Amino acid sequence: MKKSLSILLLLSVMFTMFATAGHAAGNPPKLFLNGTQLYSDVDPLLENGVTYVPIAILSEGLGYKVSWDATIKKVTIEKDATMIEMRINEKRMNVNGNAIDIDTAPRLLNWRTLVPVRIVGELLGLEFEWKGTEREVHMSEPAPQPEPEVPVEPPIEETPVGYISDISLNANSEIVITHSGVVYEGKPIQYESPKRLVFDFRNTTYLPHVFQQFIEDSQAKVTVSGNPLLNGFRYSQFETDPLIARLVIEVGEDVGYVLSQAEGEMRISLMPSSDVPVVAPPETETPNEPEAPIEEPKDDGIIDIVIDAGHGAKDPGAYSKPSGKYEKEFNLSIALLLKAELDKDKSFRVHMTRADDTFLELNDRVNFAENIGADLFISIHANSFTKDTVSGTETYYERPESKAFAEVVHKHLLKATGLTDRGVKKAAYRVIKNTTMPAILLEVGYLSSPVDSKVLFDEKSQARIALELANGIKEYAKSK
Repeated sequence: MKKSLSILLLLSVMFTMFATAGHAAGNPPKLFLNGTQLYSDVDPLLENGVTYVPIAILSEGLGYKVSWDATIKKVTIEKDATMIEMRINEKRMNVNGNAIDIDTAPRLLNWRTLVPVRIVGELLGLEFEWKGTEREVHMSEPAPQPEPEVPVEPPIEETPVGYISDISLNANSEIVITHSGVVYEGKPIQYESPKRLVFDFRNTTYLPHVFQQFIEDSQAKVTVSGNPLLNGFRYSQFETDPLIARLVIEVGEDVGYVLSQAEGEMRISLMPSSDVPVVAPPETETPNEPEAPIEEPKDDGIIDIVIDAGHGAKDPGAYSKPSGKYEKEFNLSIALLLKAELDKDKSFRVHMTRADDTFLELNDRVNFAENIGADLFISIHANSFTKDTVSGTETYYERPESKAFAEVVHKHLLKATGLTDRGVKKAAYRVIKNTTMPAILLEVGYLSSPVDSKVLFDEKSQARIALELANGIKEYAKSK
């Protein structure tokens, strides 16, 4: 990459050096791609030391999909999992939803889109050679590298990505953050002049519709008037590697806060410092031994199983860019299909934590299973990561009595998905930690992976997944 950028910089310098001579001679440079000359009704243009080229012929030559929206003067370029959006005369572009500033804006000439050669090189990954005598620009695609042999290694523990779907202010001076999988630990950074609180959410990004709220300086701003506690707040994608979403709250004098977290939501409640509650240290008393609950014995021989479709409603879960769908849709679809399979077997009684697009807190899901005295619990999810090359199927358990259940179901789930085996793992997810029956949580595949996403949202694949999950549940039940 450094070599390509150096060549691009050298080429820009060369074009700048002969810009004046080029105008005098009236002969624009010729363009070649992989040795073949490219023709267009718009010649390359030298202007103010900047070289513009028609992106259409380059993108078509490279197999990019190009679309043009004349209403807002926007060109969209797509290749594999990359989407680039550029607007005429705007010094900003969007790459996969991320806003990036550029030095020189695209422009129109004879209704053809022209972009600076430096940006073309960066976007299309071309190598350049300038032949000054012939006044020719030779562009070439890097020679394909042979696929290296990938050694078989244990699955890498990837850090899950959290997604923020909304940040808003309510009438109680509470900033409400709606999210999926966001974890916040520690305390915010505090600054003076002006006074502000800075919350950094690590391994966190925003859903696409939130990025659309960002303005010129790549952040969203909310100004508040008439509130002694709060002057305003702003939020942005502060870092991309690693992912850090930042929220900055401009507060008044002598203002404190309380941060509360629940499934899919955080609340930052602002209040005078004197009103912030003081949390007393826990008392070290020996608790009384609770009496064992009296349960009526089950005598019908039917296995009660709870199927938990993760997320729902205001908590959409992870976003699948390849499919344009959310995790909650996949989870519910598999849960309903699995219920239909188990309903065929009269030895099972199926209970759903949700059968439509509704939302339940994690504790409510646990209580639901406990209150009916379930024999088995299975929670359905799909994973996501910043790199779209990460792929595979995982099954989680927390308590030792759940391990055998996880191993049997995981074997059948792998058979159904055909994806990479990322193993049976132990993790303290609340719904499988706080329940008392054998309980497992499935991460069927990665929504961020084009390969996995194609499997997860295919109707035949979903039917196969539900069938094999039912087979795994039955196999485990027979062994007990």
